[in-house]
Amino acid sequence: MFKKIIFVVLVAASLAFVQTERYYVTFIKGTVVLKKTGKPVKIGDVLLPTDALVFKESSGKVSCISPGKGRFDISAGKISGGSKNELLAVLKNNLVPATSSYRLSTRSLMFEGYDPKSYFVSNETNNHVLLIKNEILPIVPSYKMDNENFFFVQYVINGKTETKKLNHVVNGVIFDDEAFSGNPASVKFCYQEQTTAGPRSAMLAEFIPVLAEKEDISQQLKLIATHSGITDKKKLKEYITSHVFDNYGKIGAREINKLIQ
Repeated sequence: MFKKIIFVVLVAASLAFVQTERYYVTFIKGTVVLKKTGKPVKIGDVLLPTDALVFKESSGKVSCISPGKGRFDISAGKISGGSKNELLAVLKNNLVPATSSYRLSTRSLMFEGYDPKSYFVSNETNNHVLLIKNEILPIVPSYKMDNENFFFVQYVINGKTETKKLNHVVNGVIFDDEAFSGNPASVKFCYQEQTTAGPRSAMLAEFIPVLAEKEDISQQLKLIATHSGITDKKKLKEYITSHVFDNYGKIGAREINKLIQ
């Protein structure tokens, strides 16, 4: 009888420990529903190890962070169907540690902008590049920008080639929804300059644009900073950079700093 009581106490203590684990949602791709409530999961939601998620698309993904345990992902493509042919995943059985690590080169105090030929190329993110909507992306001054000298993107939608001139200021370009209307799979980043022989255009890079709101990204990064348990600023920045690169794409060191502020 005594052994049975001890066993029950140990089981109860174990369950209590599991229930104290918390996973804060930091990223969602697609529509994901919390099984017990029937409501969509949102950034900032707190999940328990026993919670079950239903993914509405096979490409869906949820990223989360647990204090002291690290970053985790659940991808719909890596789970088996539920009893009703649902893409259903119980957290404790499907969490995969996010162990990737990216280091951004530090910029000197003389930073004047990014070189498009290298900025819009990223083998480590399969050329996905994160662009913050309506924010200025600094470009090196060797590229003059005015009415006759400017950047534009070119891509194919439904068999038709689209060309969109990018908004700009003296020292940088600005990306918005209009620049990527139709949600192109990839774009060519080009520059037109006025020469003595007339206008001349050149393609500088080809990449996959990922356009996002600054507020959305900043919210995610604040959650990570709050619940990571990391106090070293350099390590925290690397941690945050990995989240961005994994879920969105490449972004510059200066732009990461602006999002963290």
